[in-house]
Amino acid sequence: MLSNSNLDIPSTLRMYRYCGLSVTFLVPTKTGLEKSIMDATSSVREFLLTHGIHDFDTQQQGTEFKVLVPIILLSNGHVKETSISFYRPETKNGDPRIWIYKLAQDAEAGDLLALVLSGKKLIAINCSKTDLPTLLDKSSKNFKELFGRHEGEPSGIATELLNKLRIISKDGFITTMRPGDTGIGFTLETRLGLQANSSKAPDYKGIEIKSARGRTRKSGRTTIFSQVPNWSISRLKSSKELLYERGQYKEDKGRVQLFHSISAVKPNSYHMGLALDNNNELLRQVHHGDGMRENDVSWEMDTLKSRLREKHTESFFVYAETRGKSGDQDESFHYKSVKHTGKLDAGVLPTLIETGIVTVDYTIKEKSPGVAKDQGYLFKIAPSDLDLLFFNIREYDLI
Repeated sequence: MLSNSNLDIPSTLRMYRYCGLSVTFLVPTKTGLEKSIMDATSSVREFLLTHGIHDFDTQQQGTEFKVLVPIILLSNGHVKETSISFYRPETKNGDPRIWIYKLAQDAEAGDLLALVLSGKKLIAINCSKTDLPTLLDKSSKNFKELFGRHEGEPSGIATELLNKLRIISKDGFITTMRPGDTGIGFTLETRLGLQANSSKAPDYKGIEIKSARGRTRKSGRTTIFSQVPNWSISRLKSSKELLYERGQYKEDKGRVQLFHSISAVKPNSYHMGLALDNNNELLRQVHHGDGMRENDVSWEMDTLKSRLREKHTESFFVYAETRGKSGDQDESFHYKSVKHTGKLDAGVLPTLIETGIVTVDYTIKEKSPGVAKDQGYLFKIAPSDLDLLFFNIREYDLI
């Protein structure tokens, strides 16, 4: 499990992101090193499939169907040519397994291993025993020889949108065109000539635009998508059942409600948390109580990744300095900076959930006795961590 890593995963992932390298992570256990075996998690399987390296879904069970692929192993300043194996055992429903030969010589339990694709080369890097800032210095000769990667230029549409935003920024503070929290986005889109709509499609010629107050960039969390659980595979079958089983009565509101953030790192004050079921490709919201864990609701990971892809093929996150009280009709915005995210890496979603970077917010309340209303099952991330979802990150000052 990634939670056993002896190295901070988000900060390590960020180093690879700003190099534009495709990466996924593994963490060997003591038992795994002794038995030469590791679980091929959902993120690892998608990485291998996406890059045409291996498809576990089509692999038959048994050691006779084991697949070996050449790999370069970097650890402790050494470079080794070895092999990585993919197989599905005849036991345990054929749960996917993976192993890097000679790994036990260069890794300890808890070390963070990165699988990186460079061209057609598969590289394993022991991040816990490697000087990553030096290795991932894009200007160095070693980086170019090993990875041979460089960032592409922004698309013509991205350049067009960026120029329009710079023109808007020159106008300085603009009074909101709609009071409330959504005023900042509505005002910007109106100035761009875009019409407000409920479509899930991107806003500007394939580019999604999200706006935020500058202070929110530092302290708030932004919704990257919303998705209801799959009630058909869940123990609880509706928002109503979830509300009345896990919600609490609020005297000041005179109603039962469930407004809570849920993380995979630790249970919240309602004893609720998230748990990944990698073998079944599910995300579960679980309840911890009396020494037992109970599954409440479940999402299929493929559905969550699809929702992410719908909204974030390419995105502009626009941040503004504000004047006036947030949400008031006289609030004004000066759009000052942009974070441009290019290619999305949906396969990293399980990793970000497991490490607590992506959380889920419940927004369920009792509308009237016996009637529940939800305002979305919101998957959120801190604005400062948005770059972990994407390749080719660039930041622009609009002034």
